[in-house]
Amino acid sequence: MHRKIFIEQLKRSKKTVVYFWLLLIAATFFVTSMNLYRNSTRNLQKAEETYSTLAVTELYGDIDQYGSLVEENSENHVGYKAAAVKGYDISQIIDSDVVESWDLRTQYGAYIEDKPALNGRSTYGLYAPRALGQLVRFRLIGQTPITLSLVEIQQPLIKLEILDDAAGCFRYQDTFRFHCFLTPKEVAGYAEQIKRVNRSDETTTLTLYPGVEYVACTWPGTDWVWSDQEEGILEVATEDTDGIVDFNLCYPWTDYGNFHVSYEKDQEQLVYDEGYTMGSPFPLQRWEDVQNDPQLKAYYEKTWEDIKIQNCVYQVQLTNDITSVPAYHIGGASLSEGRVITVEEYESGAKVCMVSREMADFQNWKIGDKLNIHLFETFYQPEQRYSFSQPLWDSDTNRFIHEGKYEIVGFYSKNPVTGSSDISPNTLDMSTFNIYLPEKSVSEVIPVEERYVHSSLFSVKIQNGSIDAFLNDMEERGVTTEKPGQFTPKFTFYDQGYSLVEPGLRAMNSTTKLLVVLSTVLLLITSILIAYFFWQNQRQTVGIFRLLGGSKKQAAAAVLVCALILCGIGAAVGGSVGYGVAQVIGNDIMEENFSQSEKDSLFQAYVLPVQEKQDSVVVTADPLLTLGACSSVMLFPLFLLGFVSADINKEPRELLPKSKA
Repeated sequence: MHRKIFIEQLKRSKKTVVYFWLLLIAATFFVTSMNLYRNSTRNLQKAEETYSTLAVTELYGDIDQYGSLVEENSENHVGYKAAAVKGYDISQIIDSDVVESWDLRTQYGAYIEDKPALNGRSTYGLYAPRALGQLVRFRLIGQTPITLSLVEIQQPLIKLEILDDAAGCFRYQDTFRFHCFLTPKEVAGYAEQIKRVNRSDETTTLTLYPGVEYVACTWPGTDWVWSDQEEGILEVATEDTDGIVDFNLCYPWTDYGNFHVSYEKDQEQLVYDEGYTMGSPFPLQRWEDVQNDPQLKAYYEKTWEDIKIQNCVYQVQLTNDITSVPAYHIGGASLSEGRVITVEEYESGAKVCMVSREMADFQNWKIGDKLNIHLFETFYQPEQRYSFSQPLWDSDTNRFIHEGKYEIVGFYSKNPVTGSSDISPNTLDMSTFNIYLPEKSVSEVIPVEERYVHSSLFSVKIQNGSIDAFLNDMEERGVTTEKPGQFTPKFTFYDQGYSLVEPGLRAMNSTTKLLVVLSTVLLLITSILIAYFFWQNQRQTVGIFRLLGGSKKQAAAAVLVCALILCGIGAAVGGSVGYGVAQVIGNDIMEENFSQSEKDSLFQAYVLPVQEKQDSVVVTADPLLTLGACSSVMLFPLFLLGFVSADINKEPRELLPKSKA
């Protein structure tokens, strides 16, 4: 009953409203500042963990057409350009104190048995494997010989029975569109072989006879679809097409056109020469002639086996971190299904792999499928002529160095990406036909000192915000100093937007520290002042209550109850307001900081403006922190208890105003 006296007095007093608003303002300010400070600190930490900064290296020098160093004014000099350099010493770069990790990827060819390597999808079906030629054994259907021109561009339809083929993945129909066009030099170079095939002196036409078996190297150009009856078999796409296969005579190991491809060890480059100068047999022979000529037979047996393998050859890159691939790092490619290869799997050399979503669709692969991969060394083509540069298999120069069954754990997809490297335009290219394996999963790998260094293969992750420190370190070590007869590295930095968010986060963190100090001071002063004036307002009530027989303990308890009620309401309302203000005002501050940073900062790094990255750095009020900050207004009752303790033992009349004593 005695508490009601004090509560009723609290309700009647106009000063109560003032106390409430002061407590509300103090609580709101303190809750807001504490939430903003906690968020700014957490977001700084989150930014460090979420973002990473990639330094991509491109090597420049005075080079010839093969990328080898030459003197500036020499005959073979093609300019001061970037090149893929084999065996460049990267130790000076990766030993920098600000380098967190590095990845020098190596490219291999991979033969996957019974898995034809398709190279795209058309409107009607799939494109055939880029097998660099198909070898077929066939005979003419019908009783009448067919004469085909070798010097005129014609495309007659012929009916053939395919008896056998090297690729082993095509199911042919019997009608083909024949095409073979030879230059006058080629006709002259192949004259004797054409005569032997024709069994006549004719060299400008080719005559196919019924009942005779032939073997030919062709390019089976058309659209294909997977067979519903037999796994791994491609059939001619007939929907919305004429369903006719182009029977293009060509040479083994060709790339669109009649050019023989050789691999010169000294230059490690593809060399395209006219086929007849390379000694390749005419691409169509009688089967009996092949069997009766040991040299020709050996050639076709080897070619048959090589083409069988070539049809199932893929690109593979060994890596220690797929997120270090520049395109993947900045969002030009991302995980679309499954998961990425883990750090533990990289370290242990687990037999897992990642492939592109597009290639998985071509091949009908699923997450969890296992690929029996046979690796062989290939050579790197820094300026690929086509989006799908299939490695070349040749049993004369290649051998399998590794075999293993790799489980597909994730699919990556290519995404549209803005911007590129001014230093190396093809840095951000990421082939949809790459299969990525952990480097340690392969026992026999190319030593680091023998690998190619190129912007699409070599990248290092440096500490966020350390671009200047890295460049200064490279300058002090003399790495970026141009020297005659040497390659000079130039760097492009990709920081995923860290340079965009970090200034705003730092600014907000500094601001919130000041706000915490100010709100703490305000809370202390407010609590002391309210406690003092609240007690002064309650002294008379306490004095009267004591004169009416109330005890000191009852009076003190009643005053504290009133203070707690006022404190609780003020804290609840102030905390709620502060909770909302922290989220609304805090995010407005962050957006303004981001906008200002984007306008004012001149980054040495290429910053990808990924909105999703900015959206991940948001201000979110913490309920538990808010509750704790609200409880800080309990300082008011604590200070009040001090004032009460100082006066409660006085005589009741001493607590009354002097004028009314």
